[in-house]
Amino acid sequence: MSASRGLLANGTETIHNYVMVNKPPSKARRKASGESDPDRADRRRENGEQTRAALKRAGRVQFGTLGFEAASVTSLCEAAGVTAGALYHHFGDKKGLFAAVAEDLDIELVRLAGQARDKTLSLGGDGWAAFLASIDALLLAGPDPGRRRIGLVEASAVLGAEAWIEIRKRHGLGALVQTMEQLQSLGLIEPGDSLRRARLVLGLVYGAMETLPAAATADHEAVRDTRRHVHAMLEGLRRVGTPGESA
Repeated sequence: MSASRGLLANGTETIHNYVMVNKPPSKARRKASGESDPDRADRRRENGEQTRAALKRAGRVQFGTLGFEAASVTSLCEAAGVTAGALYHHFGDKKGLFAAVAEDLDIELVRLAGQARDKTLSLGGDGWAAFLASIDALLLAGPDPGRRRIGLVEASAVLGAEAWIEIRKRHGLGALVQTMEQLQSLGLIEPGDSLRRARLVLGLVYGAMETLPAAATADHEAVRDTRRHVHAMLEGLRRVGTPGESA
């Protein structure tokens, strides 16, 4: 004997004595309710982006002040105003959120360096002056304690050295490799391994950042002195006889 079937007014199909199966709303009912598939998809996407942004903001604050280990999933989610399930859905785990925050910081440094470079070029500076301006922008960002803790102290330890290098290759390190190649093409530095040089320069800049006092006790003379030393070391890259070289 087959089970009898019926259809409720709300579109729920019933199989008496067995199970109830929800039928998807018809196109007519979706149209009547004023919502469409694209509308719902856009709303879900927007909500997802807002959730990710809130979690990354909370992560930047707590990872930068408390550190990765001390920042709990509970405290991160409370600060972001979302559930733990949202963190796991968007980032996989706390480490995934940390990776996203660290990557955003690297992107931010690239933006700051690029703005300084472009401004120098727009004012008539040459390629070498633009390069030094981009380095100065990185040094000026150095006193930020959260950026230093996340990018200089914890990123390599939390993510692993190779994983962190891969992230930096997509952004800061990758941009510096391109800069080394541009300086070579302009004849400002000798031909050589651009990746190796970029890593050496970035190591110099990161080391210089670590010598700077925290933002709360910012010492402008320390920044100026550090910049002078960094510039002097970078001069060693310049090709002998390049335009603008002092006698």
